[in-house]
Amino acid sequence: MLFQWKVIKEIIANRLTKALPKQRFKSFINIIGIVNIKERLNKEKQLEDLREKIRARQKDLDEITVQLTHRRT
Repeated sequence: MLFQWKVIKEIIANRLTKALPKQRFKSFINIIGIVNIKERLNKEKQLEDLREKIRARQKDLDEITVQLTHRRT
C-alpha cells in the first residue's frame, strides 16, 4: 500500500466535516459534481403539463371522431 501526503485543502472528504468559505464551497460542489436541478425539474413539470394537455385534446378529438362516425351511419 502506498501512502501519499496531501495538503489538507486537497482532501475532499475533509470538506464534508468542516464549514467552508463561499469560494471553497463552490469549488467543492463542482469537484464532487453537485448541480442545482431546480431549473431542470421546472422544465420537466412544464413538459408533463403539456403532455397532459395533448392527451386531453386527443381524447376530445377521439370523442368528436366517434360522434361524427355515428352521424354518418
